[in-house]
Amino acid sequence: MLRLIVIIMSILISSAAFSDTPLFKDGLKLYLKGEIENAVQIWKQLADEGDIQSQKQLGQFYLTDEKNRDYEQAINWYRKAATQGDKESINHLKNVLPIYDAWQKLAREIGSDPAYSTMIFREHLHEGDNTHCGFVIEVRSKVVLIQTDSKARWFKKDDVFMPDVKGCTF
Repeated sequence: MLRLIVIIMSILISSAAFSDTPLFKDGLKLYLKGEIENAVQIWKQLADEGDIQSQKQLGQFYLTDEKNRDYEQAINWYRKAATQGDKESINHLKNVLPIYDAWQKLAREIGSDPAYSTMIFREHLHEGDNTHCGFVIEVRSKVVLIQTDSKARWFKKDDVFMPDVKGCTF
C-alpha cells in the first residue's frame, strides 16, 4: 500500500511540474494575441531544450517577421532542427541560405538595417512604387520595368533600391 501511495505521489508531483512547463501551443496562442515577446520567450525555452517544433517556429519567426527579421537567427534555429532530422527545416535552410548570402552582400554595401529594409522593399515592389531610378511600371519575378528620367528601362530586382537609400547609376 505504501508503495502505491509513493507511486501516486510521484505521478502527481511530476504532472504538477509538467503543467508549469510552457508548451509550444501556449506560445502560439500568445503570438496570435499579439504578445510576440512572450511567445518567443516560450519558444526559446523549449527550443533550447531541443524541441524541434519550437526551433522551426523560431526559424520561421526570424525569417518572416519584418520587425524582428534576423537571417542569422533564422539559420541558427533551422540548423538546430535540421540536425535532429527535421525535413521541413532542412528544406527551409536550403531556401534561407541564398537569401542570407544576398543580404550579406547588400549589408556590406549599404549597412545591415538598410539591407533588411531594401530586401523587404524588393519583396513587396508594386506598380506605381518609386525607386532610386524612377517610377515602377511593371514587376515580374526577377525584373522590374522602371520609368527613368529618360526612358523606360528593365532592372534586375536585385539592383533596385528605395529612393532614399541610393542614387541611380546605370
